[in-house]
Amino acid sequence: MIDSVSLLPFEKFHLEPLTRWLATPAVARWYPQPNENLEWAAQPPPGGSQAIIAKGTHELGYVRWQRVDRETLDSLGLQEIPSNAVGIDIDILIGEEAHLHKGMGTTALQLLVDQLRGEGDVPQAGLSPEPDNAAAIRSYEKVGFRFRREYQVAGHTYSLMTLDLP
Repeated sequence: MIDSVSLLPFEKFHLEPLTRWLATPAVARWYPQPNENLEWAAQPPPGGSQAIIAKGTHELGYVRWQRVDRETLDSLGLQEIPSNAVGIDIDILIGEEAHLHKGMGTTALQLLVDQLRGEGDVPQAGLSPEPDNAAAIRSYEKVGFRFRREYQVAGHTYSLMTLDLP
């Protein structure tokens, strides 16, 4: 684990760095619809949460997650996922390119998993990276997420990765 990585509460003023991060080439490749992500960040839906990833006082990334209801899971064909599972929607992004591939995203994801375990009522966490996002998949595997299967939404393929949270 990397010392001093933390998850900070997301505040409205964080929309500005999130806008900038979503436009960087390393992030934009995986998030081609930045306006949808910014709208979510500005007004999260019920059950949605988000945080800023920081190293010390330097804010460098973003993560969001949401409790997923049975109806949504079933509509996506994810019947094997338990109700009240948490989806880490936007996956997790490091927007400051100087901090890419240094383990900070992995550490931040571990912090989030620990937080979700502490809540005591989250049976499982899931991520849905694109199958060719090898760096993200390796990071998720380091935290304990395992590939379950691929699924499609609107003709787009995702890898379903899950982690049971006992």
